[in-house]
Amino acid sequence: MEKKNSMNHIVIIGFKGSGKTRVGKALAKALDLPFVDVDRIIEKRMNMMVKEIYHRFGEAYYRALETLVIKELARDPERKVISLSYGLPAQEQNQAIIPMLGTIIYLKASWETIKKRLESKNPGDERASNEENEQDDKMKKALKARDPIYESFADITVVTGVMRFEDLVDSILAKLKEQAR
Repeated sequence: MEKKNSMNHIVIIGFKGSGKTRVGKALAKALDLPFVDVDRIIEKRMNMMVKEIYHRFGEAYYRALETLVIKELARDPERKVISLSYGLPAQEQNQAIIPMLGTIIYLKASWETIKKRLESKNPGDERASNEENEQDDKMKKALKARDPIYESFADITVVTGVMRFEDLVDSILAKLKEQAR
């Protein structure tokens, strides 16, 4: 897939809990670039949280908003670090646009890493164990289905949850520098 954006944004993709926002912000700071998160752009425009948009308007509406935002970002001449929502790369209507955004960094995380991170984000989640197991199975299947999609877009793949955060960021910066040569 050919890159068409001469500004070459840095784009972070990965599953929920892979660290897209945290890594994106750290890269933006290190590279002195603005950081944007597609979900936050949509929330700001709609003046409501993602969950509420899904609940009130449905998934198809939210997916259309994501597509609109990445089309705008693909035309934006100001280089940025962009975090894509975890479902965005799986949507067929986005698959021709994503490579045009710039350099794609896939934050690959194991199911164990994701589960641990999501649990720490929602402490005291009192779901019944049956419901919890069903949710875990659903998430595991989604991760397994999306991994090859994320891989197909990746210019750089890094595994999260296996090294110190600072080392992970340094590793990505080194790979970006190497790619720029």
